[in-house]
Amino acid sequence: MNISVQLIGDCALNKTDILILVTADSDLVPPIEFIQKHYPLKKVKVYFPPNSICNDLKDTIKIKNGKIILLKDNKAKFFKSIMPDIVYNFDGSNSISIPAKWKTP
Repeated sequence: MNISVQLIGDCALNKTDILILVTADSDLVPPIEFIQKHYPLKKVKVYFPPNSICNDLKDTIKIKNGKIILLKDNKAKFFKSIMPDIVYNFDGSNSISIPAKWKTP
């Protein structure tokens, strides 16, 4: 539910031009259909996780010429987008580290 509210809220407040989801959850079909109907200039891209696909979601995206992407075919792009283990604020006075359990082996 929270994802749906955030998606629609970002469109309503004009905080986004492109929505990118990594999911195979059919519960997101209704909010995506709402966005496609009421915010036709917003682009929706869905990345399906490895070994997961949802035909209802796939069909909903394709109807409006949305982009369907298989995560397994774009693994390198996602690994390049991973944030560093330590992130510093703008002036370098403070930092935050990712939890050890989140680190990839």
